[in-house]
Amino acid sequence: MKLLNLTRPLNNEEISQMHAINQANSPDVGDIPNVNQFKSLIDLSETIYAYKDKGIIVGFILLMREGTAYQSENYKFISSKFDQFLYVDRIAIDSKYRRQGLAEKIYSKVISDGNLLGLDVLCEVNTRPKNEISLSFHKKMRFNEIGTQDFEKNSVVYLKRSTK
Repeated sequence: MKLLNLTRPLNNEEISQMHAINQANSPDVGDIPNVNQFKSLIDLSETIYAYKDKGIIVGFILLMREGTAYQSENYKFISSKFDQFLYVDRIAIDSKYRRQGLAEKIYSKVISDGNLLGLDVLCEVNTRPKNEISLSFHKKMRFNEIGTQDFEKNSVVYLKRSTK
């Protein structure tokens, strides 16, 4: 399997595959009730990396830059603190492909991109419900806490990987 930079426009099959993986990974990644809403999120993304196995997407990451019209409270928090950034909106791996190093390879590419662009890589991870696997992963990848926020249904910690 090779990490691909998906070019736009994505076809309906790719969007559906990514949406299905997203939903299977909820609540660790945000629930997006339907494919059309997921397509809107894709349209706001600056970069989409994905792994495909036999032509089927098995893992992906959506990256955003500053200045989009994204209305996520997490994106708004990041935007209020940083002028320029590379924001990981979500990463999701099909359950059959977990524990094979795909997330680490995807993040290594994102961190490399951040270095080339001179941008910090920013994200958030659920602390309620606690996503212990993701928290440990981000610590291993040398992300540091930059803030927290409590919402009605969940709480998050905001993380930054400095590239400067």
